[in-house]
Amino acid sequence: MSLRWLFLILALAVTTWFSVGNPDSPDGVVSEAVVKSTPAEASSASRSAVKTVATEASLTRLKVRQPPYPLFDAAAVADMADKEAPIFHLQSWTPPPPKVVAKVELPKAPPWPYVYLGQQYSQGEWWVYLTLGDDARAVKKGQILDTKYRIEKIEPPNMSVTYLPLNEVQTVTIGAFK
Repeated sequence: MSLRWLFLILALAVTTWFSVGNPDSPDGVVSEAVVKSTPAEASSASRSAVKTVATEASLTRLKVRQPPYPLFDAAAVADMADKEAPIFHLQSWTPPPPKVVAKVELPKAPPWPYVYLGQQYSQGEWWVYLTLGDDARAVKKGQILDTKYRIEKIEPPNMSVTYLPLNEVQTVTIGAFK
């Protein structure tokens, strides 16, 4: 057994000894001190002990004094309950539900409004014929349509168009070269 265990057992024994104390004395009563005296003093000591016990018995218990004000004023307690959060409120350890954040969708370019009519290769560049309702147009690379679309490149079977307000590139199928 190690020295540590020996000290722990000794501390337990001492604690138990003091906690048990004097089992014959009622709770809350302090035992009187014993003074050793010579036989001559013993008779006078016993007389003084009797006097002490008699005077202690004649003492009256002190009355508990009431405070000059009520301990709890019902109106004040009701006011405090309304104004302050309770001290011992229920607490939940589950995390709060996540906040729902609406996803902000980035604006997208509208669908291509023009209808493809045909294409032509003339003088070293491609021309594409488009229509919007009754309005027919012939466009080439670098041209701007209705201040919203710019033709970036024409390479059949596709044409690249940039939607200018968002600077978004769209690809339009125009068919293969015939």
